[in-house]
Amino acid sequence: MSNLFNEIDEDLRQDKLKTLWNKYRAAVFTFVIVIALGLTSSEFYQYWSTSKEKNSGLIFSEIIDNIIQGDIQLAQDNIDKLSNEGTKNYKSYALVLKSDLLISQDNLIEVEKIYDEIIDTTNNTLLKNLAILKLSYIKVDNYSFDQMKQELGDLLGDKTLGLFAHEILAMSAYKNEVYDKGIASLEIILSDERTTNSMFDRAQMMLKVLSSKI
Repeated sequence: MSNLFNEIDEDLRQDKLKTLWNKYRAAVFTFVIVIALGLTSSEFYQYWSTSKEKNSGLIFSEIIDNIIQGDIQLAQDNIDKLSNEGTKNYKSYALVLKSDLLISQDNLIEVEKIYDEIIDTTNNTLLKNLAILKLSYIKVDNYSFDQMKQELGDLLGDKTLGLFAHEILAMSAYKNEVYDKGIASLEIILSDERTTNSMFDRAQMMLKVLSSKI
């Protein structure tokens, strides 16, 4: 995937666009923290009366704090603790965060194994879809556009992760030189009222790059 980032970097001539892309590159793998934090909030209160669930939520919150503060070793220790002591869903959350740490170390082979494990074992639909989404980011360099579209499947219409799926599809369109299809995905992002400001900026940036190719 780094090859794709480098290729787009070559196309970006304006400092503002380069700045946006640098922010995007970092955000690709960290947006999971925001999603996961929302998940833990809902589960934490839903199962508050269960001590194991409560403890799992506390450990998970500590991991989030560790990552935000840049204490990677402590985050890893707490992830291992959650993997051993947590409830089933929180163990899956731990795997998602572990994958983020491995990505920062460029250990993509192990990351793929983790995502495959989540996809094969979890009953949590959102976690499964999140794993599919993040696995697609890793495979964007090697998949054809049609393969990527098939991989994302129903996620493209998902209310929670659909816009992220269209971002990946737009990157795949760039990589496979089917720029019009990438533009179609970006236009979906730009016209959706749920699109955040940062996602809107990323979509505009990529739209400019893809449009310049036609």
